[in-house]
Amino acid sequence: MLGEIPIKVLFVDDEENILKALRRLLIDEEDMEVFTASSGEEGLKILESEPDIGVIVSDQRMPGLSGVDFLEKAKKIAPHSVRIVLTGYADVHAAVDAINRGGAYRYVSKPWKDEELLQIIRDAASRYRLIVENRRLIQIINQQNRELKSWNEKLEARVKEQTE
Repeated sequence: MLGEIPIKVLFVDDEENILKALRRLLIDEEDMEVFTASSGEEGLKILESEPDIGVIVSDQRMPGLSGVDFLEKAKKIAPHSVRIVLTGYADVHAAVDAINRGGAYRYVSKPWKDEELLQIIRDAASRYRLIVENRRLIQIINQQNRELKSWNEKLEARVKEQTE
C-alpha cells in the first residue's frame, strides 16, 4: 500500500546545529530515512548515490551553491523528489526562484515551528508516495495497452482470414 513505501529525506544546510535539529525532528518517523549534507555540493553527491530520495529540504543561503542552484541541479538528478526551501531571510525573489527554477513545493521560514515543519515534511512524503504510485500505475497501463494492441492485431488478422 502507499503508506508502506519508506521515504528517504535529505536535509542540506551549512549549519551543523540546524542539521541536528532537523534530524531530531524526524527521530520518531519510522518510515523515513534521513540523510544530511553540509553543502549543496555534498547534497548532489548524496543524490547521485541515492537518486530515489523522496524529500529534499534545503537551506537557501549557503556558501558556494545557493539553495536555489542546488535545488535546480537536484531536480535534474531526482526529478520526482519533493523539494522544500528553508530560509532565515524574507527574500521574495529567492522564493520565486526556488519555485520556478528549483521546483520547490514549499518555502519555509526559519525559525520554524517543529509541528508545522514536521507536517510539511509528512505532506511532502505523501506527495512523493503518490508520485511513485502514479508512475507505477502508468507503467501498468502502458503495458496493458501494448498487450491490448497486440491482441487487437491478432483478432483483426483472424477476422480477416475468416472473411476472405
